Amino acid sequence: MKPSAKRLLLAMAVGTGLAGCTTLHNRVAVNSPCQNSTTTLYFESGSEALTDAGNQIVALTAKRLKGCDVRELRLVGLADPTGSPQVNLTLSQHRADNVLAAFVRAGLPVPKYTLVAAGQKGAVAANGAVEPVRRQVDVTVVVDR
Repeated sequence: MKPSAKRLLLAMAVGTGLAGCTTLHNRVAVNSPCQNSTTTLYFESGSEALTDAGNQIVALTAKRLKGCDVRELRLVGLADPTGSPQVNLTLSQHRADNVLAAFVRAGLPVPKYTLVAAGQKGAVAANGAVEPVRRQVDVTVVVDR
């Protein structure tokens, strides 16, 4: 694993682990891990396969949510503007499908899920600027509290 991928995994794992903590009057109060959350999983250029870091984040998230009443998993697959719009739309769909499959393999019970493939839509701003970090799936977990 590349050092940059390890740093990204560590930052995301720490963020995921701290998502259930809040500071109140200089004391740390641990809230339930059963909270709505959003995270982003990144992919290599042209790839629909989760990275090692992505698989680890899925496993950590599923573990954190064990015992929670997960109502919905929302997955939005995105792509950068490299390649044709149709290929990028298909690629973003496959990315979202693969993330859902990873959550199911990790044991996260998902009674409802929403998959959206956005392809490269929004990857190029009106002024022509390219948003290169769009090889991703945005994951939102909705739980009953």
